Amino acid sequence: MKRSHAIFIGATGLIFAGAYVGQVGKTRLEDAPAAEAPAEARLYTSLEECMRAHQGWTSIPPVSGQPAPLSPGQAQCQRDFADANASHVQAAPKFNNQSECEAQYGAQQCRPATFNGSSVFVPAMLGFMVANALNGQRNSQALLPPMRNGTACPPGQTPETMPGCTAPPRSGSSTSGSGGGWRSYSTSSGHTVSRDTSKAASSAVTVPAGATGAPAARSSVGAIAARPSSFSRSSTSSRSTTSRSGFGSIGRSISRSGS
Repeated sequence: MKRSHAIFIGATGLIFAGAYVGQVGKTRLEDAPAAEAPAEARLYTSLEECMRAHQGWTSIPPVSGQPAPLSPGQAQCQRDFADANASHVQAAPKFNNQSECEAQYGAQQCRPATFNGSSVFVPAMLGFMVANALNGQRNSQALLPPMRNGTACPPGQTPETMPGCTAPPRSGSSTSGSGGGWRSYSTSSGHTVSRDTSKAASSAVTVPAGATGAPAARSSVGAIAARPSSFSRSSTSSRSTTSRSGFGSIGRSISRSGS
């Protein structure tokens, strides 16, 4: 008889790590790699969403006939977006053709790109994530479509209590997120990150710690494996995430850094 779960003691308390196995009438946790400690990040669907969320006071006086001066938060949005946009193609998984890319990320979720003089396909940039803001690193990276081989959240769990799992939208939610619900993305490293679209933009969301590192250049071509999700009993507090609309049509890349 298989052991039903593995118990780990970490800095955050008692942690259960496991992959959900669906059976009729019951839920079970199976042996799995050690759970990653959760971390916090901020997810934005567009530069405009970030700019709206950081409207505020600025010491620069307005000039007649000129655009309103940016707040410090809005100026930071522009820098974070530019960093994520610049590293998107370099860090994203690369494929020889569109069908190979869509087999992992879904129909119309990929776009052509040029990398080191070669034509490739990469998953589209659907937003950007900012992590490690409090320690001054501000690692910014592109948000990609969720991977098809990601781990679905078990019944009763959400990406807030089980960072790294993929949750379907709540009943009644719309594609723009106006009705509230979870929206999941992946990172170039293969982690799944999610936000609750019923909550305010610019609030922190819970993500796997491994997803918060600075994106590294990726020169190889081919698929990547989905990261195992984890469950932490210590992740019970409510955390706010972002809302509002996405980048627009699926597969559209971000082409500007704002002004």
